[in-house]
Amino acid sequence: MQKVVVEPMSRNQIRDFTKAFRKIIGMENALYFPIVQFIEWVLPQMGLDYEYVSEQEMGNAYGITHTGKGIMKIREDVYERAIKGNPRDRFTLCHELGHFLMHSPERVGFARGDAPAYMDPEWQANVFAGELMAPFDLVKNMSVSEISQKCGMSMQAAQVQYSTYHNAM
Repeated sequence: MQKVVVEPMSRNQIRDFTKAFRKIIGMENALYFPIVQFIEWVLPQMGLDYEYVSEQEMGNAYGITHTGKGIMKIREDVYERAIKGNPRDRFTLCHELGHFLMHSPERVGFARGDAPAYMDPEWQANVFAGELMAPFDLVKNMSVSEISQKCGMSMQAAQVQYSTYHNAM
């Protein structure tokens, strides 16, 4: 089975991309990224439709973004929990936004065998979600608990961001 790969992007490149994206949309200084409102109000203006899909139809997938078709499908229960501020589900929506912004069809290909993480679209979307929710410049001096609370992230995701930032300093 062939593995899907995308153009290589390092964590620092994704961080810079996310920082530029936040600046373009006027959210460069916001700790808590309002992903549900962004999906509902801004995403359609960017050319991406969204659809809430039943758990039966989506199965184990929480969200799927078809960049070529311009649609993000979100499992209904994930969306409902994201509205309530559930950190895991907010991360999922940010992850799917990352796919839309970074993985247009012309940037996707196939590889034989293993590919490095920096070419894995899932790794890239996870890094994007973490950077979107907890930007380095805003959280670099915070504890894991503060990042989790102020950015609406799970403790696990906040720990990843914290570790990444402190290993880079």
